[in-house]
Amino acid sequence: MMTGKVDAQFEKEVADYYQSLGIGQGPGDIQYRLILRVLESNKDKITEFSDIRKYTDQFADRGSIGSKMKVVFQRNDLVVKVKHGGYRITNKGLIAANFLKLSTLFYKETNRMDAIMERIP
Repeated sequence: MMTGKVDAQFEKEVADYYQSLGIGQGPGDIQYRLILRVLESNKDKITEFSDIRKYTDQFADRGSIGSKMKVVFQRNDLVVKVKHGGYRITNKGLIAANFLKLSTLFYKETNRMDAIMERIP
């Protein structure tokens, strides 16, 4: 069961920003961001595939999320599959989640600086 909330619209906004910089994977991939955020919020528990889909369904179909879980997350040891439809984030996955936090902080700081610059005559 999900322990924390993930702001899918904000994650989409951050992903769009990184895509505008030409970064289409990692910080620029909304599916990757959402999956990692959900896994991180359940770091001490098993994350059900249905928990992930609550957030990703508005941006992608089920097949692409399942494929991303196998090809990106399991193959790169970001998660381990512990049962049918159940995943647990690894230490390597937590490092990737920390990187996303840093990329989000950079996005917020950039927006803050843009707002300041717009007010300067």
